[in-house]
Amino acid sequence: MDRYRHDCQTDLARIHGRTLKQALAFTRANHAFGNIAATQWIEICPICDAYALGMETNHPWPFLCADGVMRTVEDFDPTTQQPGAESLDFYGLESTRSALDSAIELAQQEFEGTRHLEEIGETFLTGNPGMTSLDFSQAVCKWGKGLRVWGNLTRHYRLPDLEQALNDWLAIATATDDAARAIAPGVAIKGLNVSFASKHLRMLDPQRYAVLDEVISQGLGFAMNPAGYALLLRCLHEFRARQGLPYNVATLESGLFYLIRQSVRARDE
Repeated sequence: MDRYRHDCQTDLARIHGRTLKQALAFTRANHAFGNIAATQWIEICPICDAYALGMETNHPWPFLCADGVMRTVEDFDPTTQQPGAESLDFYGLESTRSALDSAIELAQQEFEGTRHLEEIGETFLTGNPGMTSLDFSQAVCKWGKGLRVWGNLTRHYRLPDLEQALNDWLAIATATDDAARAIAPGVAIKGLNVSFASKHLRMLDPQRYAVLDEVISQGLGFAMNPAGYALLLRCLHEFRARQGLPYNVATLESGLFYLIRQSVRARDE
């Protein structure tokens, strides 16, 4: 492929088709991308396609530059047409602060109902639950697009037994500071894997817990087991402190998920 596009002589970048479709649906920009497959890498120019990529929005869409850094159009100097922002390195995932901030905002928009579920989870921490553990679990599965997971849970257990198992697990997770110990009883519930067990913990206490799913595992190499989960949380806490970020670990992970998903899900066509 050509290294440059048009006459601007700016290095081409790539964006995941699904992400580009989200951007175009919002900006309604005229474009010549043609039919966009959700899993396809699309070549873009950070200068020529700046409007389509959200130049005039509060949350421009991140894309992958030729040097492997996730950036947004905000990172490009309009005079030199070169990226000037330093990048942050989360254990192999490099992005600018602009890309991370935008990814966090876009992830919050994509996963509706996050704040409401966090508020419900907080009631379990105080000992005065706002709903039963069964209702909470079903809501978490729905939020995580995993109604099939909820169906498996109710197929494997009588509801009173499932409720007891959930209550016992949430009590342990509330009381411990050990992430591996917190997630292990959830993983032991038949039908509930690391991905959805971690989603429960994330809603229970977003200050301490985040999500470990296949995107994070495939993109960054964290094992889908209690030890891998504990390692992810240690890395998130360390990265947050080192960079002085204002986000809790759950919110921080959501932005990293949004960024790394492009590389995990996109394919060359």
